[in-house]
Amino acid sequence: MREVLAYARQLADTVSPRSMAVMKAQIWGAAYQDFNSSLEIANAEMAKSFATEDFREGVAHFVEKRAAHFSGR
Repeated sequence: MREVLAYARQLADTVSPRSMAVMKAQIWGAAYQDFNSSLEIANAEMAKSFATEDFREGVAHFVEKRAAHFSGR
């Protein structure tokens, strides 16, 4: 359980809330989609992500070698 909680904390600290929400929706929806439908949705979500504040923050924190401060937008 300690490792599970540590992993959950790592995800909460390092993954954009928007990205996490999109991934969770994709996982839940995948059971009702074929591969091509899932891929189409994933590609559309990826394209949308490029226009978000969190995408810009993700790039900035990587380039600046600092902790990310995601807004969820």
